[in-house]
Amino acid sequence: AMLQQKAGFINLLKNRFGAGQSKQMYQQVCPVVGASVGQHIRHSMDHMELAIRTAGEYPNINNDEFHYDLRTRGGNDENDIDAAFRRIDTLSGFVLEEKENEESPLVESRPVEAYFMLTGDPTEFKMSTTTERELAFSVHHAIHHMAMVKIIAVQSLGMENDDLPSDFGRAPSTVAHDEGFI
Repeated sequence: AMLQQKAGFINLLKNRFGAGQSKQMYQQVCPVVGASVGQHIRHSMDHMELAIRTAGEYPNINNDEFHYDLRTRGGNDENDIDAAFRRIDTLSGFVLEEKENEESPLVESRPVEAYFMLTGDPTEFKMSTTTERELAFSVHHAIHHMAMVKIIAVQSLGMENDDLPSDFGRAPSTVAHDEGFI
């Protein structure tokens, strides 16, 4: 669902503003947030892709460790809305293929190590975890970045809150609370 939300937002920009203007808007830095839609989508995609590819035993990935902070920043999909859509589409295709495979590692949780930087120095801290937990973390992390995308869309891109789905960038627990379920 999160990958669909990202793709849906890109399609909304393109359909509403056209190819040329949407490319500029995707890169436009919001003075309130200090970043662009592209930066937030690229960053959250880095985390989601790492979790999905590591859990799914994707080729050329160390399948026992998640190093969230050792990644390439400023990739092509940060400034190129079409590259971002292709990256989302490719990862969505991988997830769909894995979901159809009953023996997929995405379905079974297994122990792994996650590494994070908790300060400004390059020291990584190790945490024992599972692939299932890291997949959930990457989606939860992406929700918060989509909340930032919503702020950028409304504050800098001229969109209205009603232009986006009501649950866009909102934690599932907040949606459930607002609906009276919890």
